[in-house]
Amino acid sequence: MECSSISLSDSVLYTSWNYSGERYAAACNDGSIQIWSRRNESGDAPFSCTGQWKAHNGPVLKVVWAPPEFGDMVVSCSTDGCVTLWEEVAEGDGDDTWRLCSHLEQSRTTVLDVQFGNCLSGLKLVTAGADGHVKIYETTNTLELKHWQLQAEFSSVPALKEGTGKVSCTAASISWRPPVDSIQRPVFVLGYCSSSRQVGPAKVWEFAEAYQRWQLLAELAEPNEKLEPVHHVSWAPNVGRPYELIAVSSGRAVSIWRLEFSSDSQGRISVSRVAHLQDHNSEVWHFDWDMSGMTLATSGGDGNVRLWQASFGGQWQQQGIVASMRES
Repeated sequence: MECSSISLSDSVLYTSWNYSGERYAAACNDGSIQIWSRRNESGDAPFSCTGQWKAHNGPVLKVVWAPPEFGDMVVSCSTDGCVTLWEEVAEGDGDDTWRLCSHLEQSRTTVLDVQFGNCLSGLKLVTAGADGHVKIYETTNTLELKHWQLQAEFSSVPALKEGTGKVSCTAASISWRPPVDSIQRPVFVLGYCSSSRQVGPAKVWEFAEAYQRWQLLAELAEPNEKLEPVHHVSWAPNVGRPYELIAVSSGRAVSIWRLEFSSDSQGRISVSRVAHLQDHNSEVWHFDWDMSGMTLATSGGDGNVRLWQASFGGQWQQQGIVASMRES
């Protein structure tokens, strides 16, 4: 099968594939969302735009698909301070028809990221605002996704917890702990990109059932480490490992952190950095784990994609590179 190229306009700010890889959503600078689909199921046909609509009054920064068990649904966030959920409606053989399922009013603050978490207590949404505030919405009725309630709101910035100072972040990245048997543990990692040192490193948050509140589990930084703005975070899938891995890109480097949760009820956690990858010649903007959580692909401003794996001794090494066309 030959690979086909996809040409998107310069107005596209973010794209997101659905679970099967047969469709993807594009977030646009004009406030619209586009849905692109394959023309047939053979996988050898090019993509075409099958849906487009106005979703926000400002640029759409992120658009994310819901877990596949909830059907074709996407959530989006924007500079207009709102989060909107859209579901596909089947109407004949024409193009997709998408309707507004829920509108979550945020504030005048830009919403930088939004991600679904399918936890045992119900489907959740976590949002990250440019002011450092985190909001978590939930719905316990997964058959009726129009009604969401604000479960929690807190600040990820220490100075704001004390009621002093203000910060402004330019980007945020959220990653839930991957699900086991389709259900996620209520734990996620969040990192901010900001020039303010108040924002701090990427942080791991967990919902404490005993106290019925979200609590900070860990900060992903070494003592006295000079902090760089966080561009991206990603929690690795876990296929039988007794520990967890989280990748964090900051500046021109990617750090891989090892987390070990205690088996007792005290919520203790052991955190250590097992790799600090610095081969990119510019900022590292994005990366993805493979399905096993054993290989990490990183991409940076140098236009290259690098593949990393850990040896039997636990040392992470570069295993391959896909060079940009301008360097080939």
